[in-house]
Amino acid sequence: MLGASELGLFYAVTSLVAVAGLIVVQGYPVIMIRFAARYRAAIPKFLAFLRGSARQSALAVLLACAALVLAALLYPFEHTETRWALLVGAAMLPFVALINMTSAIAAAARRFAVSYIPEVFVRPLLFLAAIVLLAGTGATDSAMVFLVVFAAITAGVALVQTRLVWPLVPKGQPAAVPPRLSRRWRGEAHMAIVVALFMTAFADVAIVLSSPLMNQADIAVFGLCLKLSFLVGFIVQIAHHVASPDLADARNARDGEALQQALRRAVFLPALATLAVMLAAVFFGDAILSLFGPDFARGGPVLAVLIGAQVLMALAGPSVTMMTLSGAQRDNAGLCGIALCALAIADFLLIPALGAFGAALAVLAAIAIWQVAVLVTLRRRGEVRTDCLALLQAAFVSRLGGGTGRR
Repeated sequence: MLGASELGLFYAVTSLVAVAGLIVVQGYPVIMIRFAARYRAAIPKFLAFLRGSARQSALAVLLACAALVLAALLYPFEHTETRWALLVGAAMLPFVALINMTSAIAAAARRFAVSYIPEVFVRPLLFLAAIVLLAGTGATDSAMVFLVVFAAITAGVALVQTRLVWPLVPKGQPAAVPPRLSRRWRGEAHMAIVVALFMTAFADVAIVLSSPLMNQADIAVFGLCLKLSFLVGFIVQIAHHVASPDLADARNARDGEALQQALRRAVFLPALATLAVMLAAVFFGDAILSLFGPDFARGGPVLAVLIGAQVLMALAGPSVTMMTLSGAQRDNAGLCGIALCALAIADFLLIPALGAFGAALAVLAAIAIWQVAVLVTLRRRGEVRTDCLALLQAAFVSRLGGGTGRR
């Protein structure tokens, strides 16, 4: 299988393409559902929105691909393989952007299987099958082989998904819209870019920001630990997602007790689960990572810190959900931007001295700053606190009050 240096190159290029794929679509997928609902009875206007977003995204894709090709050809890379890897990334970028756009269109049409299954399940399973086949042939020691296969699978998935989504696009002619409306669409979409980068591609952004400051072996250790930590964080995401309808209903009904119950369900179990996993990483992290190869056995502290960042997310509770329910999307965009800036600054300060461990500390610092800022914003807006400490205090006060009443 791939060594640390080869895996580091694979992570660096695929993360770069993932981040670029989000940027070139300029936030339009994030606001697609909102405008599909707004223009449900005005199909020509929605088609105009689709046409404008497609044209601007296509232009951005061309510019980004040209930039990647120029970087690959002109930058004096130490290894020729890096140059070829960037060229493969440039070839893959249009298909990543296409997946982002078609997934959003399918979600707007309430065809969630078409929206999520190709990207979330089909592409990883096909890539896993390809890895097994490559292992049988012995061609598993080159990052380029894996990159080419991954790019081919991405292209195939994008084309099939486009074919499935095409019938979902309403039929008709796009309306002629005034420039003022087009500017408003662009403004709302561009504001969503930073939210999309932070909320849906944080791991890839962290790898992209840290890659220029680390060697490929350190990138591999950091990337692997980051991916594993986000698997743990999936527990937190599910708990927050499941609690969202109950939180919305309780908030709308102004039912404080129901709101506290929903928050407790969303916080306590994920917090305990992530704490347990973090302790396991502290004591057994090196042994677990050694299963991926001897080059990764030194990554135990990196894994423990990154899972600690997920513990922070669990302890903070569904704060982002409450931000959304309170209509604070603009505030959320600003806070995500602050967190990304904090991540970049922390990377610059910590990685030169600490390597992959410094990159992990930078992730922890960025998430801590973001969560504190979100909780402060919720308090400023008069919303209920969602963090574990506040819930424990509320439960203690409630029990104390109940006990006083019985006496």
